[in-house]
Amino acid sequence: MEFRTDSLSARIRVARISNGLSQTDLAKALNVNRATVGHWERELGFVPSIDHLHALSRVTCVSVSWLITGNTIADGGKPEGMRLQMEAHMLTASRNLPISLLDNIVELMRSAERHI
Repeated sequence: MEFRTDSLSARIRVARISNGLSQTDLAKALNVNRATVGHWERELGFVPSIDHLHALSRVTCVSVSWLITGNTIADGGKPEGMRLQMEAHMLTASRNLPISLLDNIVELMRSAERHI
């Protein structure tokens, strides 16, 4: 599914949805009211403060630059951005898994780490 990303409000919404977060989830993570997130996602709503943009960036694993402009800054081939995105997807996917399966996944990762 393609999402519009031509405005700050649309990019905030895409970042939230891409991380499997509801407006309530994001509001709790940012310590703001759910209605505040709704206003940020509305085309004619108000704009988040720079502090909130930094928090949004951290919680949703997107750059502040992308939130503000919609452009991705080339990172010189560094995999950190991709790694953060993958870790966020792993966290989101893990929420519905049984603890026993998560335990096996963690053990597999520890085993792989010992062999690197």
